[in-house]
Amino acid sequence: MDVRALECFLAVADEGSVSRAAVALHMTQPPLTVRLQNLERELGVALLVRHGRGIELTAAGRELALRARRVLAEIGDAAETVRTVGRGTRGRLAVVAGHSTSPHLLARLTTGGELGPGVDVRLDCGPDRYAVEQVHQHLAHAGLVHLPPSAPGAVRHPPARARGLEIAVVAREPLVAVVPAGGDAAPREPLDLAAAPSLRVELGEQAGEALAAHVGAAGGTAARSVPVGSVVQALAMVQAAGDAYCLLPAQHAAHLPTGLVARPLRQHTGVVETGVCWRPDDDNPVLQRFLRAALSTPEPNVLGG
Repeated sequence: MDVRALECFLAVADEGSVSRAAVALHMTQPPLTVRLQNLERELGVALLVRHGRGIELTAAGRELALRARRVLAEIGDAAETVRTVGRGTRGRLAVVAGHSTSPHLLARLTTGGELGPGVDVRLDCGPDRYAVEQVHQHLAHAGLVHLPPSAPGAVRHPPARARGLEIAVVAREPLVAVVPAGGDAAPREPLDLAAAPSLRVELGEQAGEALAAHVGAAGGTAARSVPVGSVVQALAMVQAAGDAYCLLPAQHAAHLPTGLVARPLRQHTGVVETGVCWRPDDDNPVLQRFLRAALSTPEPNVLGG
C-alpha cells in the first residue's frame, strides 16, 4: 500500500466518482481504476460499491479513508519538519559568549530573523576559556570570544585552547573609556590616558584574557587600579567611585547605565576583534545558518576615520 494509492482512494472517496476524481488528480480514468483494483486486491476486501450515481464506500472503505487521512497528514507533517530541519529553520542552537562580549552583538547574532521562530536558542556565558571548552566538549555549537591583539602585519592565531576549532572574525571595534557623566569634558571629547581619572577599573582574566591584553596594550596609568571579573562589575565600580574609568570595546557604549558615558581615546589603540569559534565537524544546519548570517553581516562602522 503506497502513498499514491491512498491519495487516489481518498480522491475517489471525496468526489464520489471515479471520473471526477481522475480530473482532480490530473490523470485519466483507466489507470485510476487499476490503482483502486490493485488496492482492493492487496487488502483482500471491497472498498467501493459502484452504482449508476457514482460510488459509495463500504465499511472497510470508510475505515481506510479515516486512517488514510491520518497517515497522509502525518507524512505531510514529517516532510515539512524534515525540510525545516535541513534548512536550519528548526532545531537547536547553543551559543556560549565570553563575559566581555557585547550584548548588542550577541543579540544581533542570535535574535535576528535569520534563524527563524522554530529555532530553540540557548545562551550561556562565562570566561573565554569556558566558551571555547564548551564548544570543544560538544556542549555548545558556537562560542563568541575576543581574539588576542597582534602586531601590525602579524599572522593572527586563535587562542591556544581554540586550536582544532574553526574561528572567524564577526566584529571589529576600538576601545573606549567609560567614565561618569558630567564634569567639564564633552562626552565625545577624546580622553587622554595620561590624564585619566585616578582609579582604573580593569577587567581581569575572568572577564577575558584577550580583552585584558588589549587593555594592557592601550597603556595609561592610574594612581590605583581595581581588577573585576565582569563588565557589569566594572560599570558598577566606575559609577560608584566617581573619579574612575574603565576601557571597554565600543559596542558596550550602547548599553551603558544612566550616569555613565563612553569617550574615545586620544591614544592610538589596536582594534578589538570578536571571533566566533565552532567545531569543523559540526553539521548542525542551524549552526550553518547562524554562521552564514554572522559572517555575511557588514561590520559596524565604529572605527571612524
